[in-house]
Amino acid sequence: MPVQYSKPEVETIEVEVIPPNRKGNAAHGQAFENEALPRLVALIMDNLFKLPGTKMRFGLNPFLDLVPVFGDGAAAVISALTLFVAARQRVPKVVLARMSMNILLNALIGVIPGVGEAFAFWFRPSMRNYKMLQKHMVEHPAVRPPSTRGDWLFVATLAGGVFVIFAVCIGAGAWLTWWMLHGLFSR
Repeated sequence: MPVQYSKPEVETIEVEVIPPNRKGNAAHGQAFENEALPRLVALIMDNLFKLPGTKMRFGLNPFLDLVPVFGDGAAAVISALTLFVAARQRVPKVVLARMSMNILLNALIGVIPGVGEAFAFWFRPSMRNYKMLQKHMVEHPAVRPPSTRGDWLFVATLAGGVFVIFAVCIGAGAWLTWWMLHGLFSR
């Protein structure tokens, strides 16, 4: 016996097409574009993996901290990309300074073997910086004047500080690695 199918009834839905608001879409598109890099950095560095059976997430930051010498500095440099986007968004200097302190704190504690990895897992500096940037973008959505030379000098100083931290982390990591290897094999 053949099976007979009945045709489902189709309802018609009326749709109204509203022309786009040029200013609104441009501002939204610009906000999304400026938010994409910090969001990607936060995802990769702090939210890439989920700890099975928990709600806890972590990224590459604790794994980079495991790499002797270069790991902590590389994590600091990657996290510093958010500073440049924040500067382009005219985030106040005090917020930029807090963002750099998050990176600095993670890099300095990251040099300590074992403690640094656990701290990076808990502290999540890229996610903190992303949330600060996001909060500022929501609270201050108005169009901002272009960055001044003083703003870029401030950001360059912060970025220079991050690169100095990178060099210090490399030096401290190299010294700690040499000291541990010397202690293990000199007996």
